[in-house]
Amino acid sequence: MGFTESALSRYATTIHASWIGDHVDAVIGQTLTRRAFGAVNRLALGRAHQVRFKGRRGLHQIGSLEGKSHAAGLRWRERALHWGSVVLPMVKGADKDPVIAYGLSQRIKYVRLVRRTIKGRCLWFAQLVCEGVPLRKIDPNTGPFRHPYGSEVQALDIGPSTIAIVGETQAELRQFAAEVVRDHAHIRQLQRHLDRQRRANNPDCYDDQGCAIPGKHPTQSSRHQRQTEARLAELYRREAAHRKTWHGQLANHVIAHGMFIKTEKLSYKAFQKRYGQSIAVRAPKLFLTILSRKAERAGGGVIEFNTRTTALSQVCFCGQKHKKRLSERVHTCDCGVTMQRDLFSAYLARFVEDDALQVAKASVSWPGAEPLLRTAWQQATHNQPASRGRMPSSFGRYPSGPSQSGSSEKETLPDPKAADGVPFAQAKARAAERAKV
Repeated sequence: MGFTESALSRYATTIHASWIGDHVDAVIGQTLTRRAFGAVNRLALGRAHQVRFKGRRGLHQIGSLEGKSHAAGLRWRERALHWGSVVLPMVKGADKDPVIAYGLSQRIKYVRLVRRTIKGRCLWFAQLVCEGVPLRKIDPNTGPFRHPYGSEVQALDIGPSTIAIVGETQAELRQFAAEVVRDHAHIRQLQRHLDRQRRANNPDCYDDQGCAIPGKHPTQSSRHQRQTEARLAELYRREAAHRKTWHGQLANHVIAHGMFIKTEKLSYKAFQKRYGQSIAVRAPKLFLTILSRKAERAGGGVIEFNTRTTALSQVCFCGQKHKKRLSERVHTCDCGVTMQRDLFSAYLARFVEDDALQVAKASVSWPGAEPLLRTAWQQATHNQPASRGRMPSSFGRYPSGPSQSGSSEKETLPDPKAADGVPFAQAKARAAERAKV
């Protein structure tokens, strides 16, 4: 028959009269065939290491089902989902939401059923894939649209736990997804509890020393073990939902200043190997995916350039190249440039064209951009909210030298006071006099 998608589809049609036909119809069977062929094809091309197939008992665990068109299979008719003899009406009052009402007014291409497990319960949601562009929400308080689109060219420097944003008129250094806080102690407690339950339910899979026996896999589970698994999965689900929300808000914040974004093309798999715990909480690749989708929808895009030809964290626009360790968070050059490493890399990224840094343009624009970057660095190190915990060490230490106005930075801050209300300088002088006596 040949290794083609059509050949696999014809084979699926011949076996549709088996137990598979009791669960899915012919149209959904074709979409599942296309998905299966894509997985096997990636394995044949060396883009995947293995393929996970669902058996008869695992068919109910499929994450999503969808049709090829809106003409057969899963259909949306008269505010209800129709699938064979099953009719599921829409939640009452849901069409009053402006986003849902706008989606229902568009032409529907096909319907997708998505499976979600929330608080231990398996729920199915219908997604309507429509033609057209999504609705832009209107904010009557701030302007015509809640999320406006800017016209600047911006650059990002994305790290495992920090992100630097530099545009033409603004710069920012912040902790990446700082609002997402994982309760590591509680998760470890649940994982140890789950491991004890798994060992108690499957004693034949472990030897006398407690080590797993090769070739034997735990298959038995108790009700309490499934409850522990559900609690652990709910913690991860809520964290993922919270993280996705904050990534979307940060993407809207970036696009509000500019729709065209430049950033380095990083290996996020290498990030996972080196900073696994931080990447699991921050998920920088997810943010870049959301940002790319929103920027393209706004008419812009995200441009990724090669890091080998640019090496922005090592170079300066004066022509010198400084190799730095990861612990060196401040870029200092003999030409007089002193700046936080991530902010300076993001600034240089604005002037990368065709995988090459335009040194002349970066040097000409530096006098006007330096105050923005220095202000962003100072705000990141001095105005860190107490709710976000300790400041990341990757921010570096802001220098305490003279400010741009010519006065010392310490002079712009209020003088500390002694405990009895006496100025600190006077209290120090009195202490020195007592020591002499």
